Amino acid sequence: MTVGILFVMQISFWCRLLFIPIPFRRPNMILNHMFLFLGRLSFIFGSALFSIVVFRHLPELSRETDILLMMRRGIVLVGCLFALFCTSLEVERLGQAFEGDKVGK
Repeated sequence: MTVGILFVMQISFWCRLLFIPIPFRRPNMILNHMFLFLGRLSFIFGSALFSIVVFRHLPELSRETDILLMMRRGIVLVGCLFALFCTSLEVERLGQAFEGDKVGK
């Protein structure tokens, strides 16, 4: 189920990236900052998820650990983190679509 959701997220992201441009919007500083903030905030959540897995669960590994199950779960974790990364990129691109002309730049 999770792998299917990850595939749908990736297909949606790449189709949007390759075939559907973000239409020009009139500049809006508030939306620009809000979307850029949300994009970076989602990156912080991804970093926290990775830290929890590494620092909480890896020290508990023992000789009885099922390596195949651990590898499958690791692949799903990396897929989730990559999907979150793609989502944060998309939110930041949306924020940049609301960016106006920089005065004094």
